[in-house]
This record gives sequence, structure tokens and C-alpha cells, in this order.
Amino acid sequence: MPEFKILTNVINFMESNGSTYKVVTFSIDQDLANEINSKHGTKYSVQVLEKAADKCIAHEWIERRSLDGKYDNLGITPKGIGAARSKTKAEELKASRSRLKKISDYIEDHKGLFVALGLIVALATFASKFLRGK
Repeated sequence: MPEFKILTNVINFMESNGSTYKVVTFSIDQDLANEINSKHGTKYSVQVLEKAADKCIAHEWIERRSLDGKYDNLGITPKGIGAARSKTKAEELKASRSRLKKISDYIEDHKGLFVALGLIVALATFASKFLRGK
């Protein structure tokens, strides 16, 4: 999700420069797209990042700090910092799961598929016994 890539990029900049969210501003431009793509191995265009910025603005994760342009002088909000850190923590927890937990989660996520498969097997068994009985 490009929204979290933008937020994470800003947080990493803040932490590496010792700045607070109140003073850091950024713009959605080709430089940002190149930086995100090189760090994450993605191929986001500026237009995709602009749509992601719109979502971030709607969720109040980033805000406009001036009226220069729609995607110029944007700043992250405390809500955006929390959302990005929460997403990062969830990804870390998901990656550190045991093999058994991953299998369990896969089954839980696809239980409808397993129920359908069980129903098909049950119907096939019933049909074969019914047809064999005649």
C-alpha cells in the first residue's frame, strides 16, 4: 500500500535527521517516487502516490501546510505516525509467526473454501453410495 510507504518514508527521514513532525514537509513528486521505489523495490508512479496522498489526507494522516499546491508542502500528523508504526508492527508480527501459525491463519482466512471443498467431497461420496446402491 503506497500510503504507508509515504508515511514510513517521512518517519525514517524524521528519525535520521532528528526532526519532529512539526517541521518536516515533503512534496509528492518524481524525486519522492524514485526514493520510495528504490527503497522498497516498487514501481509507483507520481499519480499513484498522489492518490495515496489523497487517502492519507482523508484519514488525516498527512496535512497541507501551505496553499502552494495540492501535493506540495505536506506534513505528517501524529495520527499518521501512529498509523504507520501500527502497520509496521503488524507486519513485523506477521513475519515472525511460526510455520504452524501461518498454516492456521491461512486456513482461517480461507475457511469458506475449505467448507466448499468439504461439501463437494460429501456430495460426491453421497452420490457414489446412492448410485452404487441402485
